[in-house]
Amino acid sequence: MPTRIVFYCLTSLLFLGFSNQAFAQTLAKDENSQPMQNKTVTLYISSGFTAPISDYYQRILQEIDRRMPHINIEFEVLTAERSIDLVNRGINDGECCRIPEVVTKSYQNLISVEESFFEATFAAFSKKPGLKINNFEDLKPYSVATVVGWKILVNNLNRVNPREKYILSSPEQLMKMLKKGRIEVALLGYESGIKALQDVGLPNAHAYLTPPLAVKKLSLILHKKNQAYSKPLAETIKAMKADGTVAKIYYQVFKVEPTF
Repeated sequence: MPTRIVFYCLTSLLFLGFSNQAFAQTLAKDENSQPMQNKTVTLYISSGFTAPISDYYQRILQEIDRRMPHINIEFEVLTAERSIDLVNRGINDGECCRIPEVVTKSYQNLISVEESFFEATFAAFSKKPGLKINNFEDLKPYSVATVVGWKILVNNLNRVNPREKYILSSPEQLMKMLKKGRIEVALLGYESGIKALQDVGLPNAHAYLTPPLAVKKLSLILHKKNQAYSKPLAETIKAMKADGTVAKIYYQVFKVEPTF
C-alpha cells in the first residue's frame, strides 16, 4: 500500500506540473495575441515640452487613461532630446508629442498614433524692433539659437546655416541668451517661447515675430513594441475630439479655442 500511494502522489504531481505549464503557456499566448483584452499595462510616456503645453498633454493623457481601463499612463517631463531618446531605446513607451514624419524618419524604432490632439506653431522671437523673419531662409544674416530636441527647428537651422547658430539645452537658457543680447533670434514653439520669456523676466514678451515659421500637427509617438496600442489610442483620441473633451481641455489651459 505505501508503494502505491507514493506512486500515485508522484504521478499526480507530474500531471499537475505539466498542466500548469501548459496553462501558463496558453495564457501567455493569449496575452501576446490580445494585449488590450487580457491584461492591464502601464505605458510610461514622457514629453520634451514645458508648461503650459506639458500641462495640456498631461490632462489629455489623464483622460485617455480614464477611458481605457486596460491601460495605465505614467507621465513625466524631461528635456526634449532625452525624452525621445528614452523612447527610441525602448526604456519609455511613448513620447508626447512630435511631428510624425520627422520623428519616424529619424528614429527607426518609433511609430506614430494617427489621431492628433495638438497643433504646434514654431516661431521666431527677437528684441530687435522691425525685424522681418518670414521663413527659415530669412535667418541667414543673424545670430540664431534653438533648443536641442526640437527637430524641425534644429534641422532647418543646420540647413540654413545662419551667421551664428547655437543649439542649447533648455528654453530658459535660450531666452536668457536673447535677454542678454548674445543672440538676435530665438526659435521655439510659440506657447513654450512665451512662457520662457516670462520666466526669465524679458519685459517685451510681445517679441514673437509673425508669421510663424511652421505650423504642424503633432502626434503621440510610441516605441514599435507598443504597436498593438496605437489603434485603440487613436480611437480614444478621436472620440474625445468628437465629444468636445479635447477642445474643452485646450481652452481651459490656453484660454483660446483650438484651430485643429
